[in-house]
Amino acid sequence: MSLKNQKRLAASLLGGGLNRVWIDPEENDRVQSAITRDEIKSLIREGRISLLPKTGVSRGRHRAKSGRRKNAGSRKGGQKPGKGAWVLKIRAIRRHLRWLRDKRQLSAGNYATLLGMAKGGAFRSGSHVDEYVKARQLVKKR
Repeated sequence: MSLKNQKRLAASLLGGGLNRVWIDPEENDRVQSAITRDEIKSLIREGRISLLPKTGVSRGRHRAKSGRRKNAGSRKGGQKPGKGAWVLKIRAIRRHLRWLRDKRQLSAGNYATLLGMAKGGAFRSGSHVDEYVKARQLVKKR
């Protein structure tokens, strides 16, 4: 019960590909007996044979990977604005922390902890570091 020729004729008449031709499964016998272009045309008019809509290519997979390829080697162009300000601020904070450690006001452990916090953006300025140290009573007793 091959409908190969009927599909081929229908595809030609409808202007689509073989895979898009839909034949009503309940009318298979009637379609199989149709062997001329005119008979196929009449089945198309009756709605027994039709053309399925085109299917597009999904963008889902592309959207899933769109966050990639953004590392240092893939970047082009200058630095983002605000980076210069961050560099100046973090250098000042680190310098202040070193100064506190060298004056023996901070223990090595506290210094390391505060350095990590500074890297994470916890402090606005050197004076903010002082406030934090004072509030947490991290100043070493002499």
